[in-house]
Amino acid sequence: MQNNPGQEQGSFQARAERFPIRTSLRYRASGESAWSEGTTLNISRSGVFFRAEKEVDLKTVLEMRILFPAEIIGENPANVLCWGPVVRMVPPESPHGLPAVAVAILRYRFARDESNGEPRMTV
Repeated sequence: MQNNPGQEQGSFQARAERFPIRTSLRYRASGESAWSEGTTLNISRSGVFFRAEKEVDLKTVLEMRILFPAEIIGENPANVLCWGPVVRMVPPESPHGLPAVAVAILRYRFARDESNGEPRMTV
């Protein structure tokens, strides 16, 4: 394998495969109480790209709650909590459009309803 100029040998990392999953999510800046709504555009093991209600500053750490429906994962719906910084902001394409936000996922966990072990959306 050839290296790109300026790239150290062995430092190449393939980009994580992205899946075009469209599902709703809620997000907020870490430490805030109010949630905003969004819709995922694609998801990988290392990040999520979604349409947001409003622009979010780069490096802002977001908490996200993504509900994966049974149709997507082939079993019971899963509610995943994710945390990570905004790494890209794409402004709206039109005056009435919505911005798109890319977040690197640094941490995640599944949220379960303690009463019956089922995933649940909590806000």
